[in-house]
Amino acid sequence: MGYHTIKEGEQALVFSSGGSGTLVVGPRRVYVLRGEIEFLPRYVADQNQYLEVKYRDGRKENEPGPKELFHNRLEIESVRVRDSIKLDANHLLVVYKQEEGHIERRVVEGPTVFIPSAHEWLHEFTWHGSHPNDPSRFTPKGNIFQQLCRVPSQFYYNVRDVRTKNDTLITVKLMLFYELVDVNTMLNLTHDPIADMINAVSSDIVSLASQRTYEVFLQDTAYLGALESYPQLTSRAERIGYRISKVVYRGYQAPQRLQATHDEAIQSRVHLKLMSESEEQTQALEEFKLRREKERIKLKHEMEQKLQDHTQEMQKLTQDWVLEEERLVYQSALKLEAEELEAKLEVEKKEHQLKAAHLESLRELGVDMTRYLVARQPQFGPEKEVIVGAPTSTIPSNHSSTI
Repeated sequence: MGYHTIKEGEQALVFSSGGSGTLVVGPRRVYVLRGEIEFLPRYVADQNQYLEVKYRDGRKENEPGPKELFHNRLEIESVRVRDSIKLDANHLLVVYKQEEGHIERRVVEGPTVFIPSAHEWLHEFTWHGSHPNDPSRFTPKGNIFQQLCRVPSQFYYNVRDVRTKNDTLITVKLMLFYELVDVNTMLNLTHDPIADMINAVSSDIVSLASQRTYEVFLQDTAYLGALESYPQLTSRAERIGYRISKVVYRGYQAPQRLQATHDEAIQSRVHLKLMSESEEQTQALEEFKLRREKERIKLKHEMEQKLQDHTQEMQKLTQDWVLEEERLVYQSALKLEAEELEAKLEVEKKEHQLKAAHLESLRELGVDMTRYLVARQPQFGPEKEVIVGAPTSTIPSNHSSTI
């Protein structure tokens, strides 16, 4: 009993001796007589949180922040501060809501900050998950989550106890790459797509191995990396809203005794292969030497032929040069001879012209040209004297002719 101060920003319940309570909001100062006072706890949610409030009449509300609330136990059963759900661009939530007697489902895709309402709840996925100590081994309910990732992903898986056509047990190691295509199809047709993929790929591997012996299976491992080899896996994944993009074959594991025998056989084959490759390299080296020697001989012959061709070409050029020189000398001689003949003819022409002029002058002087010309002709026998202009007479042979 006594006075009590309720500060600003505080709230309290004041109960009387009869049990009735009164809410008091500060700032107040109250006097309590034969009763009790109870200060209310304060809850605060920021912008990334919300308050989950459950009332005494059964109602439930989710109030997004920023929000302040005092827990008045006369009206409120409980108050909890919850963090909002942050979704990035590659994740989504499946949300259910009860609305007028039926359930509605919707998909919330990121990026966003999600705060469920009082009548909504989230779908919780319960899938097969990899074992902590062995990523290739999956256990039921090993992966429980609420945010579904849409990014293409992959997982390792070993198909164990696979029996070949000749009853050999082996373990096939695989890596599966998958991508979510249709969320609603996945939600409607499966509750654990990883389990469906594991069962489908195991069925494909068992079917492939049962048609081949152990030796053939090891020789034809290339087909294990092709999607065409996994019809059940691809069809099942497509049926539940997924797409298988690739399957990688990571090898196999056989029983220890069989593996030891196989390893010995491999070592023997490798040894024989190495010997064969060594012999092939030796033969290839010999062939290379012979080929190079043949090329050198061919090159030598080509060089000798070129040298001979060059020598013949030089001789031909020399002969052509000599012939050309002789031709030029002959042409020069012919030209010189022609020039000398032309000069001689020119001199004779000049002489004839002078003689003609001389005779013309004599004719003009009245000389008998016939007697003159006859007298000028050479005579055989004793010389005779010819007198021009006088009567013809006999000239003694011992006298020279005068004019």
